[in-house]
Amino acid sequence: MAKTSRQTAGGRKTDSLRTLVSSLPLHGGRTAIAAVQGENVVSISYADLGEQAQALAFALKAEGLSAGDHVLLFGPNSIDWAVVRLALGYLGAITVALDDLSSDAELDVLIPDSEASAAFVADAHVSRVEAVLHGKELSFPLYRLDGGRERQDAPPHWQELQGSADSELPPVNPDDPQMLVYTSGTTGTPKSFYLSHANLLHNIHALLEQQVVTPRDRVLLPLPLHHVYPLTIGLLTALSGGSTLVLPEGVSGQQILTALRVGRVSAVVGVPKLYAALYSGIRSRVESAGLPARLLFRLLFVLSYAMRRYAGLRLGRFLFRGLHRRLAPNLWLLASGGARFEPGLIWNLEALGWDTRSGWGLAETSSILTNNGGGRDKKIGTEGRVLTGMELRVADPDAQRIGELQARGPALFRGYRNNEAVNAEAFTEDGWFRTGDLGHVDRKGFVTIHGRVKEMIVLGGGKNVFPEEIEKVYAEHPAIEEIAVLEQNDALVALVVPNQTEIGRGNNLQIEQVIRIALSEQGQALATYQRPTGFAISRSALPRTRLGKYQRFKLPELYRQAKAGTAVRSEEELDEADQALLNSPPAGEIFSYIKARYADRPVDLDSSLQLDLGIDSLEWVTLALELERRFGFALPYEEATQINSLRELLQKSLEEASGSGMGDVQREMIAPLSEEEARWLEPRRTYERVLGATFYAIDWLLMRGIFRLTVRGEEHLPPVGQKPTIYIANHVSDLDPLALAPALGYRRLSHAWWSGDQGRLFDSGAGRLLARATRIFPVDERRPTSALSFALEVLDRGESVIWFPESWRSPDGELQKFLPGIGHLVLNAPAQVQVVPARLAGTFEALPRTRRWPRPKALRVTFGTPIAKDRLAQAETPAEMAELLRGEMAILPKKRR
Repeated sequence: MAKTSRQTAGGRKTDSLRTLVSSLPLHGGRTAIAAVQGENVVSISYADLGEQAQALAFALKAEGLSAGDHVLLFGPNSIDWAVVRLALGYLGAITVALDDLSSDAELDVLIPDSEASAAFVADAHVSRVEAVLHGKELSFPLYRLDGGRERQDAPPHWQELQGSADSELPPVNPDDPQMLVYTSGTTGTPKSFYLSHANLLHNIHALLEQQVVTPRDRVLLPLPLHHVYPLTIGLLTALSGGSTLVLPEGVSGQQILTALRVGRVSAVVGVPKLYAALYSGIRSRVESAGLPARLLFRLLFVLSYAMRRYAGLRLGRFLFRGLHRRLAPNLWLLASGGARFEPGLIWNLEALGWDTRSGWGLAETSSILTNNGGGRDKKIGTEGRVLTGMELRVADPDAQRIGELQARGPALFRGYRNNEAVNAEAFTEDGWFRTGDLGHVDRKGFVTIHGRVKEMIVLGGGKNVFPEEIEKVYAEHPAIEEIAVLEQNDALVALVVPNQTEIGRGNNLQIEQVIRIALSEQGQALATYQRPTGFAISRSALPRTRLGKYQRFKLPELYRQAKAGTAVRSEEELDEADQALLNSPPAGEIFSYIKARYADRPVDLDSSLQLDLGIDSLEWVTLALELERRFGFALPYEEATQINSLRELLQKSLEEASGSGMGDVQREMIAPLSEEEARWLEPRRTYERVLGATFYAIDWLLMRGIFRLTVRGEEHLPPVGQKPTIYIANHVSDLDPLALAPALGYRRLSHAWWSGDQGRLFDSGAGRLLARATRIFPVDERRPTSALSFALEVLDRGESVIWFPESWRSPDGELQKFLPGIGHLVLNAPAQVQVVPARLAGTFEALPRTRRWPRPKALRVTFGTPIAKDRLAQAETPAEMAELLRGEMAILPKKRR
């Protein structure tokens, strides 16, 4: 028997889902589920939910179904899905919930294996299920979950079923199975197992005892309900606790943000990748704001972080009340499961003012085995304590007390269905379940996970995948000699050895393109989460053992080396059509943005959004928000999944731009400033000038003293007030404006204007005062011409504008592509305008984007010769003008000597 260290807890009595459903009407007219649809909300009360579920259970009995029958449930999250799920639990039937994104290949295996007696299917899937039934010569009744009858022989909607509450339902025992769960599989029949009423309800009762949520909470659930985790912790625990469950319309970033606001959400049940995307989106908005706003945010964040982590005080909700007010005023809890919640991300979210709760478990343990509660029951960096009533031991611990975690208790399944060989491996002789995870339990009972015993890969969304099964599917393609699947950043990637002989027989000799197509073709047979989000080409055979198994521990480094050698086409190699695409706004700007955002990945027009850039469904939460905010390009998630390459994405942006009339910005299309906007350009009051002079003096002392700022080319600077001037500068660091200001001098600054993000700098009184003092006008990035409107008004008045044509900071310190915005500005500016290039050096070394605080490095600003507008006459388009000005910038010295 294994040597063990053990943590135990007491048990708890459970009942059945019939009892849970029967209790729902006791909450009366309070909202049970609210489904967000656009800006509207469709809801159902507790009374209606309970009554409809019970009525449907009696109707199903009249249809011939009974306790113990298997019933398929196949569709997306909805109120209808919840009603049917609860009705099946009330009846005592065994629910077989399938992933709404299941492929045809999976359905071909799962439907026959499910032993279903009936199925509730979303209208979009009815024909797919019927095709399987016909092909397998199966027959059982289908009922629709949604939609209207588009054909006369369509299955009836569940609401059309009628029964009598006077009939008697068979009794339900707590130990009866109530759901059949499938593990992730690709070929043959995947493993499956039952969970009983007692299994689920044990976890539900244990969480209710901790008061994780209360009747006052409105809980957002963006995860698919066919998973055990969102079903148990999201739907059933929320309803048992009297909370309101909020279902977003979809999983795109905008849909989730809308649900947070419209649904008045106070808690979220999600996965770490969702919260990582949320935090990334917040940081991205901060980084794109003006320098004062960034510095203020960093100061408040450091203060809040330190007080939360080292003093246990929560200041984030007060310090970042503006953020909370815009995002979700009532949101306080971020509950996470399905994958490891990195401590660094947790502390960051806690610093922003949210209470985060993490846990660990498997579907076989009814999803939750350990969890972090609140107060003393929470230890960030661990997975919390064992849930009440469950037991956990560490088998064969090493010197660091790390070993395989093994579990038993009332929430644990009884074994895999029809698979005694697997059960013999999954359970010890004394009945403990081998979780396959390595970990240890500290003296206070907190559990820490250190890795996997098995080769099974657990993805960020909680999906389990077996690499060998996926590799078999892809290896069937003749262009692939070998392929190994591994995990990188909670996603799958592939290391591929191409069959060069087979590829040589074809017409396309570009190996990478052939492999990309092969992976795309073979991936159609797999579910989305089973498809690699990136790949690398290996020219050598993959390392194997003497028995022919991959030496998987060597694969991550081989993948890194192969990926580092991936090349992309330079812009000089593009053909005329591709050049035209990149010269058309907003496609060129979006391409530059994506190239900078994914600077560590191969980015060209042929790049696959999924394979090369690793953009999965949760990455779109961040990226889609940025594309819409920066460029006004809104792309729904449903459309995004149909786009394969970056070229297709850019072409889509052009279609939307041409449809909305925002293609080529002409002077007459730039809206004049409103009276409210024009007030920002009014002369400063005396106290504003004094405050601005004070800021300038402090900045001058810092730059000239600590950073030893030197200025070259001062003789090129035009006299103050002589002509309207556009000062353009490269952008590599947050220090750039601080260095450029003293280099220009106070008199020139007093006749020059900067731009600042309206959503950040201008939200507070202090921010607006700072903007007025330092001559910063507000820019709404949702309006592409807002910056041009302000800048042209300034130039028309004979004053100057300071402009960073790259828009965002360079990731490597090198000069980036100039966005066409500077071209629009120069082409539409008064005829007498002049452009002065300024090259900053040393700011990247002092404060690159990877650092929070600067290092005291020597800085230099070099000014070039003023360029009159008529000298730029050869540039006819904004893109040509931007490239011409970039050339003028490039000839200035880029390093400090």
